[in-house]
Amino acid sequence: MACNNIEQLLVSEAGRIGGEIYRRTLDTSIWNKLVKQEAWPDEYGDIISVLTYERSLPANPVVFSDLRQNNQDRVVGTAFTDVNADGVSDNVVTNGGSCVPAAQKLTIAQTLRQYNLQQAAIESPDVCLNDLRFPVRRREQLQNVIDIMSDVTAWVWKERRRDEYTRIAKNKVVINPALNTSASVMPAFVATSRLTQGVLNHFYLKLIRDGGGMNPMDRSEGAPVFLLSLSAEASAGIIKDNADIRQDFRYSTRVNELLAPLGINRSYGGFFHSIEAFPPRYDFVAGAWVRRPAYVATATTKGLSYEVNPLYEAAEFEDTILFHMDTYHAVVPGPIASQGGMAFNPVTYRGDFAWRNIPDRVCNPDGNIGFFRAIFADGSKPVYPQFGYVFRHQRCPQDLGLVACIGS
Repeated sequence: MACNNIEQLLVSEAGRIGGEIYRRTLDTSIWNKLVKQEAWPDEYGDIISVLTYERSLPANPVVFSDLRQNNQDRVVGTAFTDVNADGVSDNVVTNGGSCVPAAQKLTIAQTLRQYNLQQAAIESPDVCLNDLRFPVRRREQLQNVIDIMSDVTAWVWKERRRDEYTRIAKNKVVINPALNTSASVMPAFVATSRLTQGVLNHFYLKLIRDGGGMNPMDRSEGAPVFLLSLSAEASAGIIKDNADIRQDFRYSTRVNELLAPLGINRSYGGFFHSIEAFPPRYDFVAGAWVRRPAYVATATTKGLSYEVNPLYEAAEFEDTILFHMDTYHAVVPGPIASQGGMAFNPVTYRGDFAWRNIPDRVCNPDGNIGFFRAIFADGSKPVYPQFGYVFRHQRCPQDLGLVACIGS
């Protein structure tokens, strides 16, 4: 194959990489599919403020005497007064009597939060034209490179959006008798229990009372159903707690079409269980949380291979996340192809790898060296951070079900 044809092969293959990667990463994780996305508003500056109108109620509860209860005082949220036929209200003296009842002022609460655009870039190793001249089945090998880039894009977005959800969520809870909770960072208290359905029941009601039940992931017999991102071990521990739990799970509600492609097929106790292969794991060292990466680099014949980290597998604690779609939105900038008579190469900012061959007098004078490059960018817009929960709990050893031989 002539040199220019090899270059043409790379160009034609690069043209389909973006769509291929997007298709393959979409259904790999709830973080890639379910986090709501918006378009970044151009010409608004690099930091954007979002105004949230909080729940508002009448002023503080009032105490007044009720003639119907023999003048006994009672506390109410809003004071209602009797209206008499003679036009005079009992119990509350107002200028207008029954025509102008005393008013309680309603305070409108607002919270101003800021967010900004962040970006990252990932490049493949340089590909030299001569490196492609000799390998056997080079199109096959190029497909392997594409597969790796697809995995990288899926991993980057999953980690980014899960970490941003954890950062923004206002309820970071350590599972122990005190249920230590913080809005900023995970409290520096050791977890003393695995995640239980009792804990989930407690925070299920708290979330509903806080308004999270208005837009749940689904409903079962009218009750909200939320989503948990958790490990297979944590899910099994909750379901197998006792016979009643297993029975409830067996007859639980099936999921909707949004969740089915993610491998979620049933709910239990008000929650869908989305199994996460690599949930964040930690150890508690010298009074501080230390995160254990899922992979560790290992030298190979050429380059580095990333293997599952033994420290990750041995970590004592892990996170389970109660995912609510209204906790935050990912705001993604759109491509700009031209502006003010100037032309640019449009970038999607979604991690699409594009082929780049950049001539250089010294490094690439013949234009026969290129690489794949992907740009990632988004901003994390807080919407209702109070709906987000992150539970840090113990990891309990799995029951291996080992049985000794008879007579051994």
